[in-house]
Amino acid sequence: MIRALLSIFLAAAAPAAQDAASPIAPSWHVKTSPHFEIYHESSWSPSSISLEMEKMYASVRMSMAMFAPWMVKERAKIYIYSSQQSYLGGEFNPPKWSKGLAYFSKKTVVVFDTGDVEKLKAVIAHELSHLYFEGYFGEKLKYPPQWLNEGLAVYLEESVSPDGGPWGRALAYFPEARRYPFPEFFKTKIEDLDSDSRIADWYLQAYGSVLYLYKPATRIQFKGLCEAVRAGEPLGDALWKVYRIREDSDFGRKWSVWLTEYARNEKADEGRLQRSASFNFRPVQLSTFNFTNFGSKK
Repeated sequence: MIRALLSIFLAAAAPAAQDAASPIAPSWHVKTSPHFEIYHESSWSPSSISLEMEKMYASVRMSMAMFAPWMVKERAKIYIYSSQQSYLGGEFNPPKWSKGLAYFSKKTVVVFDTGDVEKLKAVIAHELSHLYFEGYFGEKLKYPPQWLNEGLAVYLEESVSPDGGPWGRALAYFPEARRYPFPEFFKTKIEDLDSDSRIADWYLQAYGSVLYLYKPATRIQFKGLCEAVRAGEPLGDALWKVYRIREDSDFGRKWSVWLTEYARNEKADEGRLQRSASFNFRPVQLSTFNFTNFGSKK
């Protein structure tokens, strides 16, 4: 009798002792693709999610495999909750503001679906960037600079949209008055900003800085910059060594020149849409995720 009661007790306690990063529960259903294990809740499944994830993999591999070579042969785990309520009450205990989490030590991303597959893909891409890039720095027990980490995540988020996402379009209309001065920008922390609009501006500038440094022709240089920063070199030294750009106002001048040309090309492409020159840039409404402190990622 005692043995039977003990068995019942252990069976009931088992879920609580389960590894929080691998919650295989009866409510999870699994789809396996060549590069992902996709866990979706109950019988619900996002439309064609396996195919969409492999398309995403094809678009991000060129950018991220140099930081996470394991992505070629190992599968990342993607947990997709069916709703925000289910996500917030789930095994991963996410903060209320988050729309996704990346656990680089477990090669796991956790998100929830809003019914919009394009936004779901953008959030997954954003979190995959953190998974790959934070894991790269984690190999040396380091954490990447916040502007570089978030800027690259938005860069990857934009890359999964065939026509580009809202950030690339908004960057063309980024008013000079709302830009942070360099090199102060590199030292600015999200948690020190006091409004959604300033956080949005910070994210846009982080994305623009990464886009400037990480052009197709400068892929190897970008990796060299990240390698130097990961090794502990000051950003100014790394920028000069790899790009021959000074961290001070030299970076700001060259970035502004590049941004002017970028904006000219972007607006020319949009000319057929007859967009007003008084386009009201409101990035808080454009993002696929909340503008909140991302420094507490696990």
